Amino acid sequence: MKKFLILLLLVLVSMPATAFAGADEGTGLPGSKHDINLLAGAQADVEGRVCAFCHTPHHAIQNPAADYLPLWSHELNTSTSFSPYATVTLDANIVDPFIGPSRLCMSCHDGVIAADQHYAFDGAPKVLEGDSWGELAIGTKNTAGEHDFSNDHPIGFELAAAAAADDEIFTDIVSRPFIDNTDVIVGDVLTAGFMTCATCHDVHNTQNATHDIATTPNYFVYAKQDGSSLCLTCHDKGDTTP
Repeated sequence: MKKFLILLLLVLVSMPATAFAGADEGTGLPGSKHDINLLAGAQADVEGRVCAFCHTPHHAIQNPAADYLPLWSHELNTSTSFSPYATVTLDANIVDPFIGPSRLCMSCHDGVIAADQHYAFDGAPKVLEGDSWGELAIGTKNTAGEHDFSNDHPIGFELAAAAAADDEIFTDIVSRPFIDNTDVIVGDVLTAGFMTCATCHDVHNTQNATHDIATTPNYFVYAKQDGSSLCLTCHDKGDTTP
């Protein structure tokens, strides 16, 4: 038994890190755009924690109206109504633009709840504002004073239903050359079959798309921006590969 354990240890030590981390392991949150400690005007966590702005191991928020709460420590927006994307070309029924992890994203990017608010928060709130390129909020108020998703890519719809109604939407997006990570599975990009913010964005990985990060921001997206690879993962425009 002792010889077996020694042999097993030697095998594990000799194995490459990718055997555990997947094809393209992430670079994580510390120092990234999602490290709220570094956000200008925000109150840093008293203990320098990065995960604490969103997660807590104890006393997590519980809300039966929310369908996706991974030990959440951040206030949720459950009362504000948002105008969804709408156009005559949209072949999708938006059930709930907040479905799944999108509700969590909007607890910072809604222009309402402070990005630095969490269970250890006691300072002045840092609310993300602005809906222009380079600004951080997404669901801010429009000129009519309404919170607005109408100028953003639709979310909260069932992808298979949209693909059935639109022959330019791929039904097999997870078998496409999606990202530089071959380990992505359907659960990573769809929530119960619905498209959400997390279908395109991996919030825990700051450099998960291969390109020149020094000159081209990747916005935490799964696929490369080069050649519109991200768009062509779902949208069939006659190309065989994105």
